[in-house]
Amino acid sequence: MARHKVVVVPWELIALVLATTLVLVESQDQSGFISIDCGSSTSYTDASYGINYVPDAGFIDSGESKGVSAPYKTNLLTQFETVRSFPEGAKNCYTLEPQQPGVEQFLIRARFMYGNYDLKSKNPEFDLYIGVNFWMTVTISAPDSVFRAEMIHNSSADVINVCLVNKGSGTPFISVLELRPIADKRLYAPETGSMRLYSRLNLGSNSSYRQFSIPY
Repeated sequence: MARHKVVVVPWELIALVLATTLVLVESQDQSGFISIDCGSSTSYTDASYGINYVPDAGFIDSGESKGVSAPYKTNLLTQFETVRSFPEGAKNCYTLEPQQPGVEQFLIRARFMYGNYDLKSKNPEFDLYIGVNFWMTVTISAPDSVFRAEMIHNSSADVINVCLVNKGSGTPFISVLELRPIADKRLYAPETGSMRLYSRLNLGSNSSYRQFSIPY
């Protein structure tokens, strides 16, 4: 009778392979994604989530590229190492052009980390707009804190403008801007207008995490 050798694979190796597969699957399907590292001059793939980020030069023609100050660069995600600031003009807008025909619903996410990039040690406050419509006020509470703005936005237009507006309380700036097409409009309401994120909570847990199976 032939004997078959049984190979025992450590569960740690299996877990590592599964985790790597999840990251690769996510990184392979980024159809229609717009992922902008504001103020950056190079493209790269984020090591944590496999997202491909591009510089913002092709999306805006105003503002200044700045790097956060050295004390805030320790263990910092690449996306937050640079910002684009807008010391000139009352309103400065990014122009996003969705690339998936027929898709009219989008997740739009903006993130802001001051990092004392201007060496003024003054946390700014400014407004965020989608086109002519007010989105929210960005209030920076500390140089190392990350302010997040997120919404589900319905639009059939070829262009979506994300604008930063100076309200006299400090120079507007932005670290990251992302757009994700939502092909299935049944996932989110409403059918028209926009829906702003209020909060996202992991109830009953003492830690945060990212759900790899959700592409947004």
